[in-house]
Amino acid sequence: MKLNIKYPPLVEQSYSFMIATGIKITKDTVYKNMVDSGLIDENGNATQKAIDEGLIEVAGDDLIKQFKAANPVISSIPNQHFKVKNGQVLMDCYAVKVAATTILNDPTASPKQHGSAQRLLDQVNDLGHNEWH
Repeated sequence: MKLNIKYPPLVEQSYSFMIATGIKITKDTVYKNMVDSGLIDENGNATQKAIDEGLIEVAGDDLIKQFKAANPVISSIPNQHFKVKNGQVLMDCYAVKVAATTILNDPTASPKQHGSAQRLLDQVNDLGHNEWH
């Protein structure tokens, strides 16, 4: 039986970054390493030490940072690929492609997530490179 464990957002962000860069690792290992290194506490909250040392950034009122924190799969994409319009965060084609590819490369993603990512990637590949979504 496969357990569906809900990991804290900081663990999800770190895991997504590692998967996107080709590192093969489990979320459980990421969680344990982050706790052991003092980046997060056992509940997944950033430690004050990690914040003070600039290892973990707090989103505050920045809508792009909040969006990236809520969507770990895009946390490693540079901010230049995002913009805010009418209070909504938009992503350029590059960011959408990176997000979709990361999900497609994630062995823990469900078949439904893989299917959605593939459809999104197919749609973006048909658009111009300067489009925002």
